[in-house]
Amino acid sequence: MTVFDDDFFSPREPGLPPLSCVGCGWCCLDNPCEVSQAAFGYARRCPALKWTGARYVCDLVIHPRPGVDLTPLFVGQGCCARHNAWRDDVRERG
Repeated sequence: MTVFDDDFFSPREPGLPPLSCVGCGWCCLDNPCEVSQAAFGYARRCPALKWTGARYVCDLVIHPRPGVDLTPLFVGQGCCARHNAWRDDVRERG
């Protein structure tokens, strides 16, 4: 039995190559990160998540705030949910 590690704290599965982020928005819509919660307080939908017309992006990454540590976001390290069906259906999720 293969166990897949899709948790939010490890964007890579051991032994597998990284999988690029496609901007599906799943991770931010499902579980707003601690960086967002520190910046905005808890919100069911992260206020920093923006739809570009083609993909979701994080406004905290696009327009970083001085003194905000973005390390917990794993920027540039790949997808944290490689088995999620949203990867194949990138669209605005209202």
